Amino acid sequence: MRFVPVLPRLRAVMTRTLTVLSAIGLLLAAPVAQAEPAPTSEPAAAADPGQLVLPHVVVTGADRLSTWRAERVIRGAGGTVVSAYPQVGVLVAYSAREDFAAKVRATPGIAAVGATRTAKIAAGWFAPRRDLEYTGPAAPSTPPPAEGTAWDVPALGLAKAHEVTTGSRRVIVGVLDTGVDDTHPDLAEAVDTRNSVSCLSGWADRGRGAWRPTLDGHGTHVAGTIAAAENGFGVVGIAPDVRVAAVKMAELDDTETPESMVCGFVWAAEHGFRVVNNSYRLNPWRYSCPDQVDQAAIRLAVGRAVSYAQRNEVLVVASAGNAGIDLTNRKTDDESPYDSSPVHREISNECIRLPHELPGVIGTGAVDEKLAKASFSNYGIGPVALAAPGVRTWSTWPGNGYRPASGTSMSAPHTVGVAALIASEHPRWSAERIKAQLFRTATPAACPTGSPCVTRDGQTSYFGHGLVNAAAAVAED
Repeated sequence: MRFVPVLPRLRAVMTRTLTVLSAIGLLLAAPVAQAEPAPTSEPAAAADPGQLVLPHVVVTGADRLSTWRAERVIRGAGGTVVSAYPQVGVLVAYSAREDFAAKVRATPGIAAVGATRTAKIAAGWFAPRRDLEYTGPAAPSTPPPAEGTAWDVPALGLAKAHEVTTGSRRVIVGVLDTGVDDTHPDLAEAVDTRNSVSCLSGWADRGRGAWRPTLDGHGTHVAGTIAAAENGFGVVGIAPDVRVAAVKMAELDDTETPESMVCGFVWAAEHGFRVVNNSYRLNPWRYSCPDQVDQAAIRLAVGRAVSYAQRNEVLVVASAGNAGIDLTNRKTDDESPYDSSPVHREISNECIRLPHELPGVIGTGAVDEKLAKASFSNYGIGPVALAAPGVRTWSTWPGNGYRPASGTSMSAPHTVGVAALIASEHPRWSAERIKAQLFRTATPAACPTGSPCVTRDGQTSYFGHGLVNAAAAVAED
């Protein structure tokens, strides 16, 4: 019989035991990862912030174990995990490797992988931000009309609505946009800085002032339409006593990305927002088509995030777009990809605007001072559910300024403001009931003679259920 020393045998057994215990420990530890990035969390730092990388969304099972496994797959394929959202089974990652998406996509348990750019960006884009300063266009020197006299105020029946409610501090309205200037005198009391965040790079950046605008006052204009103070100067918001949370998703209007949208909608779902405003177009694909692998993944990721917000009683409102086209009969897209060189492509109605045309989202078209459809406003029964003022509407601008602006970007916050008044008056109502109240109390508007506008089932393709009516919305139960 061959003699085997006891000590080496014991060491071998102990080594195997420790290996097994370590593996079990990893499996047990994985599911208890945080549900969202911690307030001060940051993505893993790149070795070189100047390295060019391509961001992606990775979709997997909506649970912590699946997300943890996907993180390991991403790192194994040469990627860096920026953020993970187990609530919706979406991860944001970037990689410099050309074969990254194909490797991750081929892994069991991965539902979809999509590049969110067509041109690489510097890895330093994912670094945290703080103490931002606005360097964009200044407001014109022309003063706004006297507070409460701009044309959209009587168009909404706002004076009568304010006899019932001016909003409640219990109601948080999310402005998913280019940031909000919380130092503006008409917004200083409205902006809820504790619930504001930057989702610019796909992770929840809670750095001091990270939600403020830098290059574009678009989000500040939207915020003022919703909640500018009734203080005797400037402009008055539709719901001046609600709280506004800034969710910064872009530096310039219409450059919001899929990863910023996923971050923004998950943040809204988990921070008690009642209504969110979305006045933008997705970058880089203006329309996301199901037969394109990257666009299909983007659509799935954003769709999950929007659905998650809706399940958490967040009412989602979006601008209907400014191309002046019938969204039920779209045929071409000449603006995509927006981040590189746009090309002409044939599209169909299966290619949709995000988040505007996702299920349950309220698309808002624009009307002018005569309450006629704005020439630029998209239309179509379904994509346009309501219409609201969106031409030469005055609101706040960074640097204590005011300016008029036009677009369905301006009409959507009018709808959001009225929804916030309803939520204030009826704090126990669900998002669906608030939506039904908006539809039921809208002022019907007929199709103009000789126009391509059509009527069906009580709606028109120009105005949907009708013009938003603040007075009726809060007066009727």
